[in-house]
Amino acid sequence: MKQFTIGLSGHIDHGKTSIVKSLTGQNTDNLKDEIKRGLTIDIGFAHLNKNISIIDVPGHEKFIKNMVSGVNSIDSAILVIAADDGIMPQTKEHFDILKILNINSGVVVINKIDLVDSEWLDLVFNETKTFLKDSFLENAKIIKVSTIDDIGINELKEEIINLSNSTKEKFNREVFRMFIDRVFIKKGFGTVVTGTVISGEIDDNSKVNLLPKNDIVTIRSIQTHNTKVSKVRIGSRTAINMQNIDKNKVFRGSHLGEKDYFHLVDNAIVEIKILKDIKHNQRIRIHLGTQEVIARIVFADKKVNNIAFLKFEKKIICSFKDRFIIRNFSPMLTIGGGRIYDINVEGKWTDIKNYINNFLLTKEDCEIIKEIINYRNKNVFDQDTLSKHIGLSKNLLKKNLNKLNDIHFYGNDNPWIITTNQLNNFNKKIIRTISSFHQKNPFLNGIIFEQLNQIVLLPDVFLKQLLNDLCKNKFLKIKDDLYSEYDFEIKLEKEDQLLKKKLFNIIDKERFQTSDFSSLLIKLNINEKKLKNLLNIEKNNNNFLIINGSLFFSKKNYFDLLETVEKYFSLNKTMSVADFKSLINTSRKYAVPLLEYLDKEKITYRDGNERKYNKK
Repeated sequence: MKQFTIGLSGHIDHGKTSIVKSLTGQNTDNLKDEIKRGLTIDIGFAHLNKNISIIDVPGHEKFIKNMVSGVNSIDSAILVIAADDGIMPQTKEHFDILKILNINSGVVVINKIDLVDSEWLDLVFNETKTFLKDSFLENAKIIKVSTIDDIGINELKEEIINLSNSTKEKFNREVFRMFIDRVFIKKGFGTVVTGTVISGEIDDNSKVNLLPKNDIVTIRSIQTHNTKVSKVRIGSRTAINMQNIDKNKVFRGSHLGEKDYFHLVDNAIVEIKILKDIKHNQRIRIHLGTQEVIARIVFADKKVNNIAFLKFEKKIICSFKDRFIIRNFSPMLTIGGGRIYDINVEGKWTDIKNYINNFLLTKEDCEIIKEIINYRNKNVFDQDTLSKHIGLSKNLLKKNLNKLNDIHFYGNDNPWIITTNQLNNFNKKIIRTISSFHQKNPFLNGIIFEQLNQIVLLPDVFLKQLLNDLCKNKFLKIKDDLYSEYDFEIKLEKEDQLLKKKLFNIIDKERFQTSDFSSLLIKLNINEKKLKNLLNIEKNNNNFLIINGSLFFSKKNYFDLLETVEKYFSLNKTMSVADFKSLINTSRKYAVPLLEYLDKEKITYRDGNERKYNKK
């Protein structure tokens, strides 16, 4: 059966804690100051049964941040209104917070009915109905309660059970996650933390990531509702005993989660709902989970709308779809809230502004993920990295991606994920880079992979896949490890064609005593760059053989050489350097490099100071 958490909210002294005690027999005011002062300072916890937890949150405006941390993890809400007071300032603020945090079910309690007459009670009842109009509690049951006279408690208990059965389970990332709201030392056990599991499940003896310290910790034991268990899942109110962790490393606002899935965040793009005026670049308080941090809220082009950029003054732990509350820096009033779209966004402000503007229309989760992918034109997401960036299991990620018709997967086990827009941009950049190379190097047949990726800057394996597809679709071609445009050909002016022919004739005529580079420069009366280009053209046209970078032989003469060598070995078992020199009428300067090349090509092989023939 699913775990269900319901939270009480309302103005100070409207009787929330008394209601919890009447429902469960447990007093959630257990801090010394709470008992002394008679009001709830921190969030309190109780359980109705083994599947239903109740959270009591403080109503005093000074403790609103504690209230926010409590309702962040609830499935449903009990809005408490005292019959003698009616709707009060914290009633309104708490209700706004519930709406912002997307709580969509609950029950309303008009408490302390023993303090008013029936006429006044009717007025409060009607005021409450008007207050709830057009909200998620518009059709909720309104129960009249007196904890003194034990009126309405059983009805409230039944309604809570009904809500637990009918309310949909909160969004589950399918990876373990829990914000810590309390830390204490238990003698004989060590450090114990408490919180509500807001995603996934966890077993005892599991290893989890503790943020913000980024430690990997081992879970020694788990309790829920004061009972030791081997596993807890989403919705469970949980106490976790961690092995070998100093209490000073853990505090309220710390976070336990699956390794690498959740991050310390400098900034975020967010969707917001504004309750009171918010200005561009305003300093605000962000309440998320059990955390409170100061941030600047920035709008694209300074125009206030429902999408903004948050710059946190201190790193915060957050992820895609996390909901948060915005409060004024001073005075501390709730002025809005929202949910996280993307985190740790890098780039020039002009690029970020354009990115923000892409979110201005209401989007489904899958469309938001698509925009997140689209923005990364350098750091391409593979499946694992994307899953961890947005804090969703691979299964949930795939479900979202399958809703889109313009997503491309490259690779098998852990594919890269890109959009059609990205694919087109990457391909254009590759082709543009190669085209530019051709313009600057018209006498080179193409660009090597390493040089190309110094400009394109993509993961090697991923880029090779893109290049293979471009070659397959005849946008590019590859020859001798050189990439070029598919229809690229080296084009020579008439003067250069004559020079190329003259160059070939010189090398071909000189056979195996060819001119070196310097001699060719003189004989052709050209500069170094042009000679290199001409040599390269002939080499790539398979007309020349270049050995040691400075010896040039025509392929025609080389093939003649192979026939001569084969004929020699048909009559002889070995060949010396001297024999080879005599055979091809050359000097040692050319004979030795040629023989070494024949060895390399496995035409011959060395046996002492002699060569032998490799019979095919």
